[in-house]
Amino acid sequence: MGEPGGGRTYITPRMLRHYNIIAYTELDEDTIRGIFLRIVTFFLVKFPEEIKSLIPELINSVLIIFNKVKAELLPTPTKSHYTFNLRDISKVF
Repeated sequence: MGEPGGGRTYITPRMLRHYNIIAYTELDEDTIRGIFLRIVTFFLVKFPEEIKSLIPELINSVLIIFNKVKAELLPTPTKSHYTFNLRDISKVF
């Protein structure tokens, strides 16, 4: 929704009361690492210790790839679907 003008009309407060604005700050890398460390550790609890010892390296590798993809595959008008978030990290696991 944009400002009135150019074909857009004024939106009344009566209509606006039905909508919510939700915003949050971007999570820092340590927080993301902590979230996925807990999730993957819980998931791999029955695996051998050899596998469990690789969890931190696995998470670091996924975050490196995620940050590189997020920096290089920027959205454009023809590729507007190039927006990446935590859901894309979870799909790896």
